[in-house]
Amino acid sequence: MLWWVRARQVPVLVVALGVYAAVTGAAGDTLVSLPSLGSEAARPIVLFAPLIVCIGLAHVLGSSLRSAEASGCRPVARFDQALVLATALTAIAVAQAVAVLLDAPTANTAGRNTAFLIGLMLVARWVAGYQVAVIVPVAWVITMMLLGNTGGNGETQPWTIILMPPDHMPAVAAATVTLALGVASVPASPLLRATA
Repeated sequence: MLWWVRARQVPVLVVALGVYAAVTGAAGDTLVSLPSLGSEAARPIVLFAPLIVCIGLAHVLGSSLRSAEASGCRPVARFDQALVLATALTAIAVAQAVAVLLDAPTANTAGRNTAFLIGLMLVARWVAGYQVAVIVPVAWVITMMLLGNTGGNGETQPWTIILMPPDHMPAVAAATVTLALGVASVPASPLLRATA
């Protein structure tokens, strides 16, 4: 287990989670006007906080030693899956704590969005490899900022997921399903990249 922690550079992820907590706490419910192709709408700064966790997790999972792990007897894929789940749950707990302690309900979306973007990143990692996986969450956030409120009256489109309010249950369900797919894809990722 100690070798896995060293190989995965887990302290990098701990630092990323700490920065995420600081950004989520500092951002709270703060809104900022950003360019959009739909109607003008202020967006919460906390939308960008999950990217810190996604990039940290992508780095940690990308530090695998494929040949050594394939020949070993330790359940490395299970360790990686547990790490992903622990990361997502920690992000959700931090967002919940910030929302309650600072009375900033919008900050609560950071946890749901982190779970969704982690799942999206892991599915992209399985389908297209490590290099693409790092870009997908960033591209999703930027694209949703630009196109997310192009509905009839400028309302937010439900498929954006990250722009939905904290109590939007379909967004919670989508984040849960995406995270589950991402966690399930973790063991398959090295195999798919090896055959590419």
